[in-house]
Amino acid sequence: MLNRRELLAQGTTILLLVPFISSCSSNSSNNGADAAGGACAGIDSTSSLDAAGTHTHEICVLTTDLTNPPAAGVTYTSTIVGSHTHTLMLTAAQLTSIQSGMSVGPVTSSSDVDPINGLAHTHTWTIMKM
Repeated sequence: MLNRRELLAQGTTILLLVPFISSCSSNSSNNGADAAGGACAGIDSTSSLDAAGTHTHEICVLTTDLTNPPAAGVTYTSTIVGSHTHTLMLTAAQLTSIQSGMSVGPVTSSSDVDPINGLAHTHTWTIMKM
């Protein structure tokens, strides 16, 4: 077996596998994560790029919200990217449509300031069951 110096001297590439944990949240008490944490207990949906083309966000539409849509709808909070989040409101009718297999969107998020560049921006989501 090669030691570190010998390995580096040969120019060998080392692939480090780092687990990626995606979180998502809604106004539900479990924030969309399962008991193990991090996994979406429903539909994990990615937004459009911001206008500058620098980032996206994710939301988790909970299965419980789809199977029993609250009459007032649900407001979801996106993942944190660049030190900010967005909120996205889905009505009971939209949740019912998603549950029945239809695509809903584009739905526009709240306009929030990206603290990195100081610009307010929105994202859009198109949500459907796979």
